[in-house]
Amino acid sequence: MRQLSLTTIATLTLVVAVFASTAVGAQTFLEQIDEEEESIVTFESEIQNLEELISGYEDQLTDIADLVAETETRIAIEEEILSLLPIYTELMADNLIDHYVSLEEPTAVRHAMAIDAYVRNDEHINAVLTQSIQLSEEALEQIRARLLYESIISDANDQLLEIYDKLRQLGVEIDSLFERETQSIERRTLAAEDRSEAMSVVPGIEEQIDSSQSTINTIRGNIAKAELEIDRLRELLVAMRWTALFGEDIIRPALAFKIDNVSAARPQSGINQADVVYEEIVEFGLTRLVAIFQTESPSVVGPIRSARTSDPILLSGFDMPLFAYSGANQITLDIVRSSDVISVNWDRASSAYWQSSTRRAPHNLYASASQLWALNPEPERTELPPAPFEFRGSEEPLHPSAVPAERVSIDFGWTEVDYRWSGSGWTRRQGGSAHIDSNGVRVTPANVIVQFVTYGTSPAAETSPEAETIGTGIAWMFTDGHLIIGEWERTDPDLPATYHFEEEIIRMTPGRTWVALAEAGTATWE
Repeated sequence: MRQLSLTTIATLTLVVAVFASTAVGAQTFLEQIDEEEESIVTFESEIQNLEELISGYEDQLTDIADLVAETETRIAIEEEILSLLPIYTELMADNLIDHYVSLEEPTAVRHAMAIDAYVRNDEHINAVLTQSIQLSEEALEQIRARLLYESIISDANDQLLEIYDKLRQLGVEIDSLFERETQSIERRTLAAEDRSEAMSVVPGIEEQIDSSQSTINTIRGNIAKAELEIDRLRELLVAMRWTALFGEDIIRPALAFKIDNVSAARPQSGINQADVVYEEIVEFGLTRLVAIFQTESPSVVGPIRSARTSDPILLSGFDMPLFAYSGANQITLDIVRSSDVISVNWDRASSAYWQSSTRRAPHNLYASASQLWALNPEPERTELPPAPFEFRGSEEPLHPSAVPAERVSIDFGWTEVDYRWSGSGWTRRQGGSAHIDSNGVRVTPANVIVQFVTYGTSPAAETSPEAETIGTGIAWMFTDGHLIIGEWERTDPDLPATYHFEEEIIRMTPGRTWVALAEAGTATWE
């Protein structure tokens, strides 16, 4: 029976892993899509409840408006009554004056007759009448005059009594007017109080409506976010987790290469295929690159250089990644081997390495990513290593804190680099020249992150700095022609750093990302 070669077994393993990865990843994304769709249903139900609540509030406002209109009608009626009462009072006063004036004539007559009677000192009229039969004609005329005299007095008295009756009646009517005025004022006051009481409720109801509407707007915003998230997840169904670019994930460990970055080592190979590249300071202000691959498997990567004690600390967040490097001093080797990082260095995986005849040592060591994965001594993996970033969907807007940016410059000491926005990526320059790879392709990552860290002294050598990548600090995130100034945080050594703004994760533009592990005060942007 023919035996399968190690290469064939590795190839079959990768094929199986592809299908397994696709199924697992799709299931995860579909579950997340279901959750988002359920949240949208919940949001829409909340909106319906709030709209019904607002409708109830609006009905209350309508009732209050009707009540206010009714009270204003009552007030208007009383205002009209109160405006007419002074006229009625004035007319009645004129009438009263007229009646008082009319008292003058009968009173004067009565006074005149009384004075005349007093002057004459006449006896009572009945005595006069009794004696009249004995009197002469002349005397009878005098009696008739006397009777007329008494009649005038009686008529004057009757007139006075009639006028007094009218005056009393006018007095009653005047009292009635004053009472009507008092009652009208009371009714107007009561109507005004009813109106004020009704109106006092309006601000609270309007505040409830505004609050409910604001909540509805917030929920609609959440629905929009959920819809964007669904779109993003659907895009990720056919994208690779580490870059969000179109393709199928392969369940395999991350593979990190320590790559030389001095001028004699450039142009490097494979750096444009790395999912993420960390640039860290080594001795004398020089930098080296930690290029991590998961989605692509370049056949040539290098030049490869020695490890530093910063490397296992940085790489431990990627779930037992493979680490390709040329070698290291004994202290560094012991630290790497005691970590969760799996060494596939030149000593352990020499069959995947070779020295280029076109480069001088020590800038001539290269390796194949596919061969190193094939030699992977790690136990069988069932899931992807944690991705270093989250990514935006194609229709998802940038974070609101993003500001336009054209360039960022970093001074590592001996090494100076800058990135400029090209409209589709951040073109890198190093030492004043365009940074290109061995294929002549310019380094232009989709995202650039300046992660400000502190450098301590490596336990392996006093001259070797060690980046402190566990903790928190400031991060400048350059994506899609913008800058978001936020924070990086890595409190769990078994996970990569997260990048956020006020605890909200910042999502990168799909593609590859370069991260500068820079010291504070060494970067500027414009």
